[in-house]
Amino acid sequence: MLPVRLVLAVQDEQYIEPFLHYVRCSEFDRRLIITAFSRKDAFLKFLACAEMVDSVLGELSFLESVDAEIQGRVSLICLSEGGRQSGPWRQLSKYQPLHLLLSDLLEILRGTTREGITPLEGRAMLIGVTSTVGGCGKTTLALNVARQLAAEGGKVFYLNLETVQSGIWLEGQEARKEGQRTGLARLLYDLKSAEDRKEPLKFPVSAYAYRHPVLQGDTFGPVDNLNELLEMERKDTAELIDYIACSGLYDTVIIDTDSFPNNRTETVLERSDKLVWLVTDDWDVMRKTGVWLGHLERSNPSMYNTVIGKTLFAANRVSGEVTVSLPKRDMTIEATLSFIPAWSQGSPQSSGLMHSPVYQRDVMKLCRELKPRMNGADEQGSTAR
Repeated sequence: MLPVRLVLAVQDEQYIEPFLHYVRCSEFDRRLIITAFSRKDAFLKFLACAEMVDSVLGELSFLESVDAEIQGRVSLICLSEGGRQSGPWRQLSKYQPLHLLLSDLLEILRGTTREGITPLEGRAMLIGVTSTVGGCGKTTLALNVARQLAAEGGKVFYLNLETVQSGIWLEGQEARKEGQRTGLARLLYDLKSAEDRKEPLKFPVSAYAYRHPVLQGDTFGPVDNLNELLEMERKDTAELIDYIACSGLYDTVIIDTDSFPNNRTETVLERSDKLVWLVTDDWDVMRKTGVWLGHLERSNPSMYNTVIGKTLFAANRVSGEVTVSLPKRDMTIEATLSFIPAWSQGSPQSSGLMHSPVYQRDVMKLCRELKPRMNGADEQGSTAR
């Protein structure tokens, strides 16, 4: 499919810069050719001379200035803010995760989007589980959220993108041997090969994944060669996530990440619809989380706004109430997870971590906090400013 030749027209240059940067660093780079304008006179001059324009994505004031002849040959899509704008054009919310905005844009241009479509229609909800400090119980939480959503009747995929992965697969080893034909490493190779051939991947997720008997959801077996994960770039990570989320097989994809920044973790932070950010009731963990978020706010304010706007902060290992003060005003603890003393003794397998009634009660509460967001109570999503 030929790339779409798109003109982006908004007054705020601080919106344009992260928009273009995101496209360049994502899988949309091969689907879109973008020219951006913040001045109306330059925008109109370009449209008058440019025959090779497929669509304009712009604010209302820009679209209203386009003459009728150009409107007849170019698709105009309005970027709206906080409600429907006047005019005959299809509209997309300006401040939503960029991968959702661009996916819906391409759907509109292909003529398959219906009126009233929700940003997640036809795609699984992406929930990233992350933390700044290792050892906070992030994987235990991610596994339990996946299992809880599956127990409630959801179709769930658990995607572990940690460099060194957990031992959850020990309980499903026999099912993995029987059910998994290829695995994540082969899927990454096949996705890359399909991209080089400019063809869609022909095989379903079931050709690479297996159903885990404890999670009651699908997952990949552990990757034996760590280089397969270490060499993953942002595009590789985004294409993997989209392949699973857009397969039509799942309601929710739970994504488990490393605690340190890398291409995979940063892509999950950007692409997730919701993030569960885990801390503990510990001064040093809170301090490190505040330092990391403060650095992100100074170095990349656009990404910081996006991350904070979709994050639910959860405190693990809490006895009673959280006693440590939060390091940033943007942080609010919305869920707590009880301290389970028996877990401090450790376990060679994950079974003890998957079966605690007290912990499961807390996970159910956390999932109830996520569900209104998953069902669209947060329709605006996070901002892409």
